[in-house]
Amino acid sequence: MRTSPSLTQDQRMAWIRELLNGASESLPYRVAGILLLLYAQPLVKVVTLEMSFVDDKPAGMSITLGQRPTGVPEPFAQLLRRHVTNRPNLRTGAGPDSPWLFPSTLAGRHLHPNTVMDRLRELGVNLLGARNRAIGELVLEVPPSLVAEALGYSPKVAFLHADKAAEPWARYAGLSLRSP
Repeated sequence: MRTSPSLTQDQRMAWIRELLNGASESLPYRVAGILLLLYAQPLVKVVTLEMSFVDDKPAGMSITLGQRPTGVPEPFAQLLRRHVTNRPNLRTGAGPDSPWLFPSTLAGRHLHPNTVMDRLRELGVNLLGARNRAIGELVLEVPPSLVAEALGYSPKVAFLHADKAAEPWARYAGLSLRSP
C-alpha cells in the first residue's frame, strides 16, 4: 500500500502560526506558505496568482482559487493585505501595474515556483505533507465537491482525500436519514 507524506494537524497549525506571526521569512514567502497550509494550494499555482484574484471589501477579503471566491480569514487577511500593498520587485517591467501577486525580479514575470519551494523547505516545511494535511482537514469540514470547486481541485482528488480522512461524504446523505 502506498502512503502519502503528511504533517500532523498540530504541525500544520504550528507552521501557520509561525508564518503568521514569526520573523523566520520575508512577507511574500510567508503569504505563499500560508496559501499552501490553509488552502492546500500547490506552490506552482500560488506563484501564478494574479492581483485580480484578491478582493478586499468592507465585508471581508476573498481570494479566487477555484470557480468562485473563497473567504480569507483573519489574521491571514491582514497579512495578505500587507503583502498586496507592499509587493516586492515592482521596480521592474510593469512596475506597480504588475498583474502578479508574487512578482519576480524579472520584468513582467511572477516568482519562479522553485524559489518559493526552496525557501519554505529551508525553513523545514514538508511541502507535500502540508498540502495533504490541508486538503485532508478541509474535506473533513466541507463536502469534497465544494472543496474541489472552491480550491480548483478535481472532485476525484477531493473525494480521494476524503476517503483517506475516513469521512466519505458519499455516505453523508444516507447517515442523515437514519433515525437516532
